[in-house]
Amino acid sequence: MIKAVFFDIDGTLRDFDTGRIPESAREAVAQARREGILCFAATGRHLLEIEEESLLEGVSLDGLVTLNGQYCLDGKGRVLYENPIPEDQVRQMLDFLEEKPLPCIFMEAEAMYINFVDDRVRQAQAGIGTAIPPIRDLQRGLGHPVYQMVPYGNACECEQILYRLPGCRGLRWHDGLAIDIISADGSKENGIRRILSRFGISREECAAVGDGYNDLSMIRWAGLGIAMGNGKPEVREAADYVTAAVTEDGIRQAMDYIRRFRSTRHPDG
Repeated sequence: MIKAVFFDIDGTLRDFDTGRIPESAREAVAQARREGILCFAATGRHLLEIEEESLLEGVSLDGLVTLNGQYCLDGKGRVLYENPIPEDQVRQMLDFLEEKPLPCIFMEAEAMYINFVDDRVRQAQAGIGTAIPPIRDLQRGLGHPVYQMVPYGNACECEQILYRLPGCRGLRWHDGLAIDIISADGSKENGIRRILSRFGISREECAAVGDGYNDLSMIRWAGLGIAMGNGKPEVREAADYVTAAVTEDGIRQAMDYIRRFRSTRHPDG
């Protein structure tokens, strides 16, 4: 029986083109919560982006898995789990950027900043419809926990970075322009595991809904993995069920499927 659902934001709850959450999606989430299903967002985004850009406007949730599972909060904003990148890996990134200057965002718990801005940054950020963070010295990251690093570079450059960071892993979110770098043991799946343990919910009792590469781990791991119709081919292939696109009431259709899925399972199974 599904007791919790984790939704990606961009391309899942929120349409990339309009930057808005369809009303049918808001209603579907609200109805699920009225029925006793806990609903969470699971995103690579920073909390500041979510709040400042009103990415979840009109949607009430029971908690957030942010920064690809590195920083998780309950519905009241209390931290449930955090997993910063090891400081030696942050130092390795800084050494790399000294040798090969690339734009890079550092994300702390309550701040995000970039070393410099170029056309790659402008193009990638415009693609997700959010502002470019302020420019700061990345050396700050040696004195403050960093949960996610976002270098802007081509596939070869990002591969070079990851070779230098054995304690980290990279997650694609923009083809050819940028990746998210987090701890080697980090993922949306890991963040979801931590949230579920706090609520006493099992893997089999959760569903995950997403569209992008960084959603693969949670979709494969969840008891019920759902891909959006507009999702990447690898995501649709990995899912147990493919719903409609975000612009075609995909979230409502996904929740209807979950409702049917619940009704065919024993309450304890």
